[in-house]
Amino acid sequence: MFDWSQIDTVLLDMDGTLLDLHFDNHFWLEYVPQRYAQKRGMSIDAAKRELAQRYKKVEGTLDWYCVDYWSRELALDIPLLKTEVEHLIAVHPHVIEFLQQLKAIGKARILVT
Repeated sequence: MFDWSQIDTVLLDMDGTLLDLHFDNHFWLEYVPQRYAQKRGMSIDAAKRELAQRYKKVEGTLDWYCVDYWSRELALDIPLLKTEVEHLIAVHPHVIEFLQQLKAIGKARILVT
C-alpha cells in the first residue's frame, strides 16, 4: 500500500488504466476497417489487411496516436467516426470514485496519456 501522505501528484494514463481498452480495439480493428471498406468499395477483410500494414508502419511513433494523421492518411473523419461509437467507451470499475477520493484528499491528478 502507498503512503499517501508522501504523494502530492498522481499521474494517470487513460487507455487501459482509466478506460477499458475494448473501445480502442473495436474502433481501430473493427469500425475503422468497416468504414474504410465502405468508402473504397472493398471487402472488410481486405480493408483489415491493408490497415494492419499501415498501422504497423507507424506503430511506436507519434503518428500512431495522432487522429489528424489518420484522418489525413485514410481520408476518413476519425473524430466523427469516434462520436459514432462513443457509446462503447467504458470507464474501469471504481475509477470515478478513485479520482473523487484523490480530489477530496487534495492530490493533484494529471493525465499523461
